[in-house]
Amino acid sequence: MSWSCVSACLLALSAAEPPETVPAAETEPHAVGEIVILGRRGAARDVTLGAGEITQATSPSSRSVERDLLDAVGAGRLADALELTSGVSQQNNRGGFLDNFAIRGFLGTPDGGAEYYVDGFLANRGLAPPRDPATAERVEILKGPAGALFGDIDPAGRVNIVSKTPQFVRGGHVAATVGSFGLRRGEIDVTGPLSDTLAARLVIADERSDGWRDHVDLHRRAVAPSLTWRPTDALRLTYVGEFTVFDAPFDRGVPAVNGDALAIPRSRFFGEPGDGVTRFRNERHQLTGEYELSPDWRLTAGFAYRTGDMHGFSSDQSRLVGRQLWRQRRERDYAVEDVSGRLELDGRLGAHHLNVGIKGYTLDYSEFLLRRNPTADAPHAISIDAPVYGGQALPLLPFTDNRETRRVATLYAQDLWQVSERLSLLAGVRVDDYRQTVRNNRTGAVGRGEGSPVDYRLGARYQLTDALTAHASFGRSFLLNSGTGRTGQGFAPEKGEGWELGLSGRWPGVDLAVALFDIEKQNILANDPVDASFLAPVGQLTSRGVEFDGSFEVSAAWRVVVNYAWTDAKADDTAFASDAVLNVPEHSGGAFAVGTFDRWSLTVGASYMGDRAGALDGSGLILPSYWKAKAAVEYAVTPKIDLRLEVDNLLDEHYAQSSYSPVWIFPGAPRTVRASVKARL
Repeated sequence: MSWSCVSACLLALSAAEPPETVPAAETEPHAVGEIVILGRRGAARDVTLGAGEITQATSPSSRSVERDLLDAVGAGRLADALELTSGVSQQNNRGGFLDNFAIRGFLGTPDGGAEYYVDGFLANRGLAPPRDPATAERVEILKGPAGALFGDIDPAGRVNIVSKTPQFVRGGHVAATVGSFGLRRGEIDVTGPLSDTLAARLVIADERSDGWRDHVDLHRRAVAPSLTWRPTDALRLTYVGEFTVFDAPFDRGVPAVNGDALAIPRSRFFGEPGDGVTRFRNERHQLTGEYELSPDWRLTAGFAYRTGDMHGFSSDQSRLVGRQLWRQRRERDYAVEDVSGRLELDGRLGAHHLNVGIKGYTLDYSEFLLRRNPTADAPHAISIDAPVYGGQALPLLPFTDNRETRRVATLYAQDLWQVSERLSLLAGVRVDDYRQTVRNNRTGAVGRGEGSPVDYRLGARYQLTDALTAHASFGRSFLLNSGTGRTGQGFAPEKGEGWELGLSGRWPGVDLAVALFDIEKQNILANDPVDASFLAPVGQLTSRGVEFDGSFEVSAAWRVVVNYAWTDAKADDTAFASDAVLNVPEHSGGAFAVGTFDRWSLTVGASYMGDRAGALDGSGLILPSYWKAKAAVEYAVTPKIDLRLEVDNLLDEHYAQSSYSPVWIFPGAPRTVRASVKARL
């Protein structure tokens, strides 16, 4: 998007005269047994972008983290938002170019990461850069079989990021932030009516940092325009666009030394500054619409187009020999084009809430990778004690040149039956018809897969008292895997099934939920035990555990959010040297408190992550447990100008955030201070 276009949008928004004042959305209440809203909902829910009414009504273990709470905790990345809910752990970040996490012990591929959604469409199929927080209105963490999203089922859970969209009330802000390690960030968010029926919004963010890792600076930009057209009370169309550029050196972190994941200073960089930056570009266009057929029935539809590419060089750790780290030089050139669409009919027929939809997507994903492995004669080595940069590797050689295409169509239906005032039953089914082709352009080999699997979910909810509800759900899932393994063959689809039992309670100012779950999946991709440069499917992975989430309005001023998870995740495959699951702790949790007073507010909190497996190669590497605290204070200088000071990793804990192997451990950031000023328009 050109800056002249951006300027024109800003001018139009600032010049437009608003129609009759429309009151801002009030805090949206929720009943016992429904999704719990963390924070105060500042924008009305758009059913075309997030979890539908059936999921909202039957998934009390799910959470919706609202914009005000994201701001209060200083969420600068997706991981910060996920700390507010139970059972989520961070995974390999692919050199700093990936948002990656596990829910209830289940992760996506170590390279591609866990799938997540933006506005109800998968946003990182193939690949996608880290999300910028400026564009998000809320983050939905949808847990268990009940947490379905437009017919998609996962017994563990899914994440959906709902974008900021236009409001028919003029508003917005500009903000500037400076901080540790040369951080400079600017942000603009402006919205308002262009006419009685048309509203617009524009979000722009630009961030630069020298980085807390040596020689690892960062520059990311995001521009997100959107339009909402409301010609009648029955019809609404919304366009959301997003243009992202993410530049940084590819950074694999540090190696473990003698089994110690924290032996190396966390700032030490073992790549080559001369390799330059890797650039990730992502572009998304989405159009959704809602048409009210009658008071009981509505039709929704959506179309999304996304394209992205990543290119750059890197020198990645390969093995530790004495005090020398041998390195493998790589060149990456990846590209993706993803086109998706859906049509859904939702309505009520007596005691039944019915939902029927059809959706589909096409994917074109190319992976081109050149690499040169180190040898004793040409190790491309660097000292772990005193790195000296400028080493030269031998010329790169062909390694991966794959093109994957998919054509997938899905039909789904679900019925929420209100049997009585206290009892409701849920049944849902989906049929996928897929064609997948992976072509190895180096060898000419072609792998093909096709099928029409049928999956389903069942659920029940019983209101024990006015404040207490019990729920149960069961579901089966199916997911296509990307890429090829060590032998050049593609992978069979991932399959899973699991159940959840839970109890939720809601009293004035209090929301509590406890859930027990047991999930089993096959063909989940993990590091190949023979060669960690490749992926391999795990025969079976099981995870069972208990989760607790609570939110409390302690007083008119104080809100508290707490969570805890016990997760017992194990792999069952004799080809792997360990039954551990990478980066998944047995114990995790957190507590955050937000106090809001006359002209100022205070946020304090901490998250805990227990011991985790740092490798699957039989080395027994453990990433030690840690606590990470944060605090922030905000002061309203005038009714329209706020000052904020925040500190992340308040106690300067030295910890390992995640790991891929014993030589690819990504350390957590040290104490980081940020100061910002925000002016509301």
